[in-house]
Amino acid sequence: MTARRRRIGVHAAAWVLLVRQRGRSAAFRAARMTGATVAAFLVAQGVGLHTPPPLIAALTALLVVQATLSSTLLNGVQRVLSVVAGVALAVLFTAVVGLTWWSLAALVAASILAGQLLRLGPHLVEVPISAMLVLGASGAEDVGGGRVVETLIGAAVGVLVNVAFPPAVQTRFATQALERFADEIACLLHDAASALRAGPVTVEQSTRWLEDARRLNRHAPRVDRALAHAEESRRLNLRALRVPPVGRTARTGLDALEHASVSLRTLFRAVDDATRERTGVQEDAGYADVVRRTVASLLERMGTVVLEFGRVLVADARAAAGTGQGRMAGALQALRSGRALVQDLLIGDPRSHSGLWEVNSTLLATIDRVLDEFDTVGDPPAQRPAGDPSRTRWAATTAGQRLRAARRSPTRHGSGAVPGRPAGEDA
Repeated sequence: MTARRRRIGVHAAAWVLLVRQRGRSAAFRAARMTGATVAAFLVAQGVGLHTPPPLIAALTALLVVQATLSSTLLNGVQRVLSVVAGVALAVLFTAVVGLTWWSLAALVAASILAGQLLRLGPHLVEVPISAMLVLGASGAEDVGGGRVVETLIGAAVGVLVNVAFPPAVQTRFATQALERFADEIACLLHDAASALRAGPVTVEQSTRWLEDARRLNRHAPRVDRALAHAEESRRLNLRALRVPPVGRTARTGLDALEHASVSLRTLFRAVDDATRERTGVQEDAGYADVVRRTVASLLERMGTVVLEFGRVLVADARAAAGTGQGRMAGALQALRSGRALVQDLLIGDPRSHSGLWEVNSTLLATIDRVLDEFDTVGDPPAQRPAGDPSRTRWAATTAGQRLRAARRSPTRHGSGAVPGRPAGEDA
């Protein structure tokens, strides 16, 4: 219940913060777009475009103003090219054939082909639209010329508005998305740890953990898009001078979180399988209880590592390097020490604990992955323990061989002999 309340509290706080920040951003964006639209309309009227009303200039400014200055320039160029191409084709068709059903079809086809050759992207359909509007009007040259002038005015006003009032740099939203990703992973680990401490796991709990772990993988593309958008928002933006860049640390951190989420999906798959296949053998009950408490402790420590890792990434993105590094190093060291203490317990002789061996080995492999991935971010990297992770892989391989040998052997579990091993050798 405590973990669930913690998760609800984290989501509620994140939602309130998102509304506050997105509300200011939305208001500023609406003001920019509205101002660009009105300014383009007034400028077009100022140069003598009164009949018809210069709504094309206002529409162009509205479409050109984008969230980033580089996209504003690109959209302005594409829209001007699309209108010029459409007007040129319409004037040509009017002079040669006039308006008929087959000339309209030929004009639309030629406009689409021209738009594709010019790589106009989302403004491709603007070419046939402009061509049809000019083709159906009397005085095609005058109408076409006025449309081109209005488009040029709207595009110029849109670019100038974004230069004078540059959009906000999206670094903060990118780092917040990264931190939320880390919080989601940490909440899952803490939730599972609390449930394991409370008692034996039910199938419903293990299934929910597995589904939550699967959903974690959907966050990585969203965070990647946020980081890419943050990098694009800095281009040609004067406001970027006051905001530190996202940097490679955020990318490295996203990769680490994504790899950790994949490992957790494998871990909770093993937990779910073990929960469904639990036999409840009396001689394994004590060992299973020890493993349950041990896994709970290690999951709690992993959750703390991920939580501190997210805070360190946000601090680095805000040019506050060093903030939280001590807590991060302490969390990593606690996870290492806990892992070292229980390694021999979790990967021992699996002859009477075969149902839990897969969970134990997967847990240790997941911890190794978390330590390897998260230790690459931060300076200086925390010192490795004396124990080599290869020892874990060797122990897991040896235990797997013992398990397969025990399953093939007709010898009862109660005997101390293991096929293929001298009787006096220590298990």
